[in-house]
Amino acid sequence: MSKRSAGAGEMGSPAPRIPNAKALLGLLERFEAYKRALEKQPLSSHTRRAYETRLQHFLGFLGTRLDEYPDALANKHTRDYVARDYKQYLKLTLKSSPQTVNAYLTAIDSFFTFVGLGKAKADREDLPQLAPQSLTIKEQKEFLRAIERCKRPRDRAIATLLLCAGIRISECRDLNDDDVLFTQRKGLLKVRSGKGSAYREVPLSALCRIALQEWIDERRSKYPQPDEEAFFLSNRGTRLSVDSIDHLVRKLAQGAKLESLSAHTLRHTCLTNLIRGGADVVQVAQVGGHKKLETTMRYSRPTTADLETATNGVTKDY
Repeated sequence: MSKRSAGAGEMGSPAPRIPNAKALLGLLERFEAYKRALEKQPLSSHTRRAYETRLQHFLGFLGTRLDEYPDALANKHTRDYVARDYKQYLKLTLKSSPQTVNAYLTAIDSFFTFVGLGKAKADREDLPQLAPQSLTIKEQKEFLRAIERCKRPRDRAIATLLLCAGIRISECRDLNDDDVLFTQRKGLLKVRSGKGSAYREVPLSALCRIALQEWIDERRSKYPQPDEEAFFLSNRGTRLSVDSIDHLVRKLAQGAKLESLSAHTLRHTCLTNLIRGGADVVQVAQVGGHKKLETTMRYSRPTTADLETATNGVTKDY
């Protein structure tokens, strides 16, 4: 049996091995360097932790198989072998869902790219053709009520903006004072550095304008001469970080009993609402900052809730 075949055949019932201490130390050093690099990326603390956890799991898998893959972090062919075998381990041994498998593969691609090898050649799992996760109408009402109960104008403005304008969390952080323009009847948000450094303009709804005006009034009184040009400021008067925005959104979500909600869920909800409200797909692509219409079209697909409603309708008369 070849070395390659042996590696693949042992994924279902991995035998314990005594790994090389020096090689394990090398993996640990790479992992620590990768974590330091992640800290410099514009990611939420939740996303950063997810990448670290998934990569730690993968390196644990690799660490017990260094005799099979001694050059996994130096050789592209070995990189591909271990990635494929890890995928099979997730699927067959751990019984992971397709979404979970793909999430772990994305994390290890990030790591392999960091060490200079580039992405592994391991096919992603086919996923159900569903719309991105978004809030139901009932959940949106609960979240809006949680926003109303919030006593901080800044936090109310951020949550409302993310839900109603569909901007990314990093785009929210990067907003400057002169990027938010509105009168009593019209409003415009200038996103100067979207994905791929693309510029776009997003109209502001009446709900957004009211929430933003409340924050602007407080901002002027609390920070009459701010050192930062940032629109959203921390208590110290500095630009609010992605982590801080993520934290306040999740705190509001807890108040609405929506534990899995994130800023990205709010973005998905906004774009889903636009598509289902009959907005032209090209217009929605402009709001979302999508370069490809195929990305926007995902929001026209059914959600898990839609499928549940449909199947319940089939059996309700029995």
